[in-house]
Amino acid sequence: MGFRMKITGGTEDIVFDERSITRVDFNSASSPDSNARATDFGMTVKVWGKMLYKRGADEGDATLGIAQWSQVPSERPDCYRSAEITVVSAGQVVRQITLPDAFVMEYSEEVDDESGVGTFYIHMKQKKDENAAAKIEGGFGGE
Repeated sequence: MGFRMKITGGTEDIVFDERSITRVDFNSASSPDSNARATDFGMTVKVWGKMLYKRGADEGDATLGIAQWSQVPSERPDCYRSAEITVVSAGQVVRQITLPDAFVMEYSEEVDDESGVGTFYIHMKQKKDENAAAKIEGGFGGE
């Protein structure tokens, strides 16, 4: 099983392939004090992965792109971007989660100078008044 992530809506697309993403956690939650389905619910996606540096390569560093996105202030419209997470199993797409108006709740990087391996974590949330535009799809055929 593998994961892909594509963030669009900024100056450049931010793309991660199966080699980078190690874990994805999708969450849809209503208020814990609600006794019925509340209109006030949130959708979040948390993603963990490896930092794959590309020294001198043609492509940019995707983790640098999300680190920069995490710093965009709320006054700027590009703080909201489209985040698409794809789950791939045996070469087939089995699930696709799209948050069309996602913003960064939390971003962190951890680097170990002994092993030379870096990891990242991003916590994204869908803009609440745009929840209806989010998609969770599955049942795809082969790629």
